[in-house]
This record gives sequence, C-alpha cells and structure tokens, in this order.
Amino acid sequence: MRPTDLLVLAAVLLILSPAAHATVESTCKAVSLYTDYDFCVKTLQSDPTSATADLRGLAVIATNLSSDKAVEVFAKIQTLLKSSQGKEERMCLSICSKLYEVLIRDLNNAWSAIKESRKGDAMSAVSGCFDAPSTCEDTFAELSFTLSMPSPLKADDKDQEQLCSLTLELAHLFFY
Repeated sequence: MRPTDLLVLAAVLLILSPAAHATVESTCKAVSLYTDYDFCVKTLQSDPTSATADLRGLAVIATNLSSDKAVEVFAKIQTLLKSSQGKEERMCLSICSKLYEVLIRDLNNAWSAIKESRKGDAMSAVSGCFDAPSTCEDTFAELSFTLSMPSPLKADDKDQEQLCSLTLELAHLFFY
C-alpha cells in the first residue's frame, strides 16, 4: 500500500468514526432529561445535513430551526396586530412582538457564536431564549380576565419553547 493510500484510508476512518460526528439518536439521548427525545430526533432529522453533522453542527441546526420558528411567530404577530380589535389584545401582541424581535437577534448571535466556538457569547445568547415565548404567554394570561379570547400564540409559544430548550441543551452539550 502506498503512503497516499494509507492517508486516504485514515481520513475515511476518521470521518466514519463516532468521534467525528454525533448521531442524532445518541445526541438526543444525551439531552433527553430536559428535551423530549422524540421531539429532538424529529426536529434534527428535519434537516438533511443532520445525518453527517457533528455536535457543533447539530447545535447550529437547532439554532437555525429555532430562529426560523421565531421569524414565523414574529410574522404571525404582525398579521394579528393588523387585524386586532381590542386595546388589550394589541398591547399583548405588541409586547410579544418586541420579545420576539429580541429573540430573533439573540438566536442570530447564538448561531454565529456556536459556529465560531465562542462559548461565552453562545451560552449568553441562548440562555435568554426562553424569555420570549414564556413572557408572551404570561402577558396574555395576566390579561385573560379582560380578554375574551385565549392567547392566539399558545401553540407557537410552546413550540418555540421546545426549540429553545433543544438549542440550549445542544449548545451546552457542545461547549461542556
């Protein structure tokens, strides 16, 4: 065997070794104490690059998916604001809008920090991730006695919280 053949073989073995990439299943098992295993697997596998991603890649994927959801919820809030009739509902939606603006910014910062292995910046940006969906729901809950309708964002906020949890857990696993 020529030396170049040995180098190619070594590179292939390194790429295929478990240390070179984290499987979605093993990673989701590692974070299943705080994040639902099935949700984790389904979410990460929704991105085709997850099959070959390392742990950093999986954290980046989760951050992307969380950011995409936040942008989707923010757009929904803007639509709801345009059609909102009541003062209290508009107030709640305005608060949620501001919260999701901050969330989107934080997730973009987290994405960059994870990609560049800037632990402090990434963990700081991701740790505030829960504020938007939970505070948005709290805002509607506090005014529920004057509003004649439940939060129109309840399902979206729940999904966003799950994505934020997954993002935080994967970032934590990657950095620690």
